[in-house]
Amino acid sequence: MPIHRIALLFALSAAWLSACSTQSPPSTASTPASTPAATPSAPQAAPPPAAVPAAPAAIKAGDTNISGIVAEVTECSRKEGVLSVKVRFRNTSSEKKNLNLIENRDYEKYYVTAANKKYFILKDTEGTYLTAQASGFGNLGVGLDPGGQYTWWAKYPAPPAEVRAVTLYTPVAAPLEDVPVTDR
Repeated sequence: MPIHRIALLFALSAAWLSACSTQSPPSTASTPASTPAATPSAPQAAPPPAAVPAAPAAIKAGDTNISGIVAEVTECSRKEGVLSVKVRFRNTSSEKKNLNLIENRDYEKYYVTAANKKYFILKDTEGTYLTAQASGFGNLGVGLDPGGQYTWWAKYPAPPAEVRAVTLYTPVAAPLEDVPVTDR
């Protein structure tokens, strides 16, 4: 056999082995001798990374008692007699910050007011507050890295339908006034 045919067979064998190692097993159909060997396809592009959902926009914002931490109300919605409130605490500083939200199970320090009435966090049938829970020691603290955030939430009895805004009181910030209430 002439050398150029041996070289061609060797090249075709190498291409076939390469294709077999990077693709699914070959089909059982035979390939005519006159058809050139398939070359491995170009590597597929990786799928684009999954889009990170955008953070909800703040409907009310204010400073906290800790320099570099802001409080942003991202939800204040009324549905079926319940007012759902979410507050995002963000570290806008360049250093890690610690935020103590609950101390000694002081859930009563988180309340809303509307129409000259206070509304405290709801409890379930077992007496558990419907909010982010404190540890067994009665505390809830979070460490926020620079740019980090934590979302605190709570459920309150809903004020009457004619109430369009509430004031949120927390022990970590000045009152967040005129927080708009949306109905769902």
